[in-house]
Amino acid sequence: MIKRLTQTTALVAFGCAVLSPAPVLAAGDPWSGVPAAERPAAGTPDLNGGWIMKDRPKAIRTVDGKAPPLLPAAKAEYDKRQAALKANPASDPIASCLMHGVPRIFYSPYPLLIAQEKDRVNFVFEANHTFRVVSLTRKPPNPADVDPAWLGYSAGRWDGKALVIDTVGFNDRSWLDYSGMPHSDQLKVEERYVLKDADTIEGRVTITDPKTFSAPWTTAFTLVRQANYQPTERVCVRDHQM
Repeated sequence: MIKRLTQTTALVAFGCAVLSPAPVLAAGDPWSGVPAAERPAAGTPDLNGGWIMKDRPKAIRTVDGKAPPLLPAAKAEYDKRQAALKANPASDPIASCLMHGVPRIFYSPYPLLIAQEKDRVNFVFEANHTFRVVSLTRKPPNPADVDPAWLGYSAGRWDGKALVIDTVGFNDRSWLDYSGMPHSDQLKVEERYVLKDADTIEGRVTITDPKTFSAPWTTAFTLVRQANYQPTERVCVRDHQM
């Protein structure tokens, strides 16, 4: 009961989707106490709760520790951004209250809440009061049919025990990390999240962007559970206008 009500309260506070309170969950199946109409399929991993990235890097790297394979023009833009950051940290888009984008939002120093439902997975980030609702019942749209967005348009699915999220339809204004790694509006992101144990999620993100990189590449990170997590409101206010 406490676990479900905590998630519901947090989502209401962030203006996101609301989960219905449910009875105490049985030890064997985390979904056994959830009403049938709201219950994920039996055996679905329970990612619910608070999480934060372990060992946050400033500069994103491939799974083998190398720099992403930037094309020459993108490398020149990356070098320009790094020089600008060194001269003035406020050149970072998030310094002007713009959104982090994906996957950079996971690299934030603040925790996030994951709240699962039968047909979607909700990500509630403390960073700049950001929430992301990932449908499990739709496919990614054709990027030509949607307006470019900071977080793109996401569609999720379960591949065995892995939550897989495909996202397209990005604008080109966010950075992939805190060092200024660029991307274009052709960016496609595939995320895979696997619950390794009760307190650890392993994430792998594959980046495909033919305007920016010479080939697709994959990065990895680990999320660790934040016990008894309650989200804190962290809204950027510098130059913020609504």
